[in-house]
Amino acid sequence: MNTEIAAARLGGLLRAWCFGSACALCGTLLTDIGEYTIGLCGDCQKQFDLDFAAEPRCPRCGRPLISEQGLCMACRQQDVPPYDIALDLYPYRGVHAQLLEAYKFQKNRAAGRFLAQKLLQSAEYLASLGFHFDVWVPVPPRPGKLKEKGWDQLATLSSFLRGHKRISMPVQSCLKRLPSLTQKKLHRIEREENLKGKFLCIRKVPKRVLLFDDVMTTGATLRSCSQALRSGGAEFIGAVALFYD
Repeated sequence: MNTEIAAARLGGLLRAWCFGSACALCGTLLTDIGEYTIGLCGDCQKQFDLDFAAEPRCPRCGRPLISEQGLCMACRQQDVPPYDIALDLYPYRGVHAQLLEAYKFQKNRAAGRFLAQKLLQSAEYLASLGFHFDVWVPVPPRPGKLKEKGWDQLATLSSFLRGHKRISMPVQSCLKRLPSLTQKKLHRIEREENLKGKFLCIRKVPKRVLLFDDVMTTGATLRSCSQALRSGGAEFIGAVALFYD
């Protein structure tokens, strides 16, 4: 075994022994360095395996098509979105919701490294379809979030994406969010109205951007961000959400 790898593995074991690092989902003690760095045991990681070819997806919202063909029923009832292609990865329920909550609310930053890997898989899948991008663009936090929550989970995902050599695509925070009501208690139409004109481009936008967020509910946030990117000069926009509700 390589001396550097052996030292890293030993360090992970010592940290786990000293601090009791456990899987974010099942609570199993993490003793392998590969598990320790992403906060999940091997068995729980398998529950998040992605096989994009196994099920067709709606090209507008990116969610799996169960019985529909072409577009899902929800997208058939909406206008064409301002982005060009979308991909939603996991339903926000069960073990999937548990992982996001461990990351977002319990601040399990190691799980963020795992989620960043899933974003990378999404970009690779889109590239296999012929959709290539110049930069990642995170959805910006609402004003006051950093002061209220103490951190921005998308900024942490951005840092993992920047440090990853698997895809040499930079992260560019080119959007700013203006004050608005919180989206949680608003209905679909109210969400659209609440965010209309609330995102602005604050620097030059590359031609092909891959926008990403943690959760897509009605799609209002991604639509509003995409409109801002389009007005800022983006010619082709992809949108990826880790979870959909």
